[in-house]
Amino acid sequence: MAEASPTADIRDAFTAALRALAGGSSVRIEPLPDRLTTSQAADMLGISRTTMVKLLEDGRLPYEQPNVRRLVRLADLLAFQRERSAGRRAYLRESLRESVADGTYFMTAAEADEALATVRSQR
Repeated sequence: MAEASPTADIRDAFTAALRALAGGSSVRIEPLPDRLTTSQAADMLGISRTTMVKLLEDGRLPYEQPNVRRLVRLADLLAFQRERSAGRRAYLRESLRESVADGTYFMTAAEADEALATVRSQR
């Protein structure tokens, strides 16, 4: 039997899990279904079910409703999560740069970029 090597995503996931464990956090590894209920999807995003339903109804996240329950594809949820995180990072980066430019923050733009790079590498 040929030996399989883990993909970069798998290595990143295990690295993040090990960092969390080293930091005293708990880690849960489990298979996820291809389609999630609104409660499962909300739990993954760390938001309330009500907020999740609002995201769906506002069209910010696609869903299916084959019966009474709304179902969210895992791939769509993960894409939404990545986009949301990227938007937050961009907002933080811009806010930090503006604060440095205004002189209301104590570090230079280069130091701010270095700090952001350090935080990103620790994920």
